[in-house]
Amino acid sequence: MKTPKQKQFEEVMNFYRNSTPEQHQIFITLLMDKMTFFNGKDCYDADPEYSPVFNGIFHQIQIKK
Repeated sequence: MKTPKQKQFEEVMNFYRNSTPEQHQIFITLLMDKMTFFNGKDCYDADPEYSPVFNGIFHQIQIKK
């Protein structure tokens, strides 16, 4: 049996999987202030001054320096 958090996560992932790249951009923009990237050594926050860019099949997100 799934917990309420697991159900919420599944709903979000289903939305993302069933949406268009343009909708992905909007979704990512809404979450940018909560994003932190970790490369195994350092942590980087997304830079809210820049919007994410759709680059081919990838979403390019600028990070704060």
